[in-house]
Amino acid sequence: MFVVPLLFGLACLAFGLALATNHRGFRDRMVASPINIAPGDDKVPGTFKAVGVMATILGAFITAFGVIFAIFS
Repeated sequence: MFVVPLLFGLACLAFGLALATNHRGFRDRMVASPINIAPGDDKVPGTFKAVGVMATILGAFITAFGVIFAIFS
């Protein structure tokens, strides 16, 4: 059971880091994709970066919870 929060946290951490650091142009591809509801806006790349930072923070907390849950279970 402890594997679920651990894997979810690691996935969220990896996605957030890739989005926040623009790893191999990942954020640029997200800005150019159909998921972008405001194409051409100057604030969109900053918004995706902020989302990436928040996903990184959330992933770190979930991963830490998964590790603590694994230790005590």
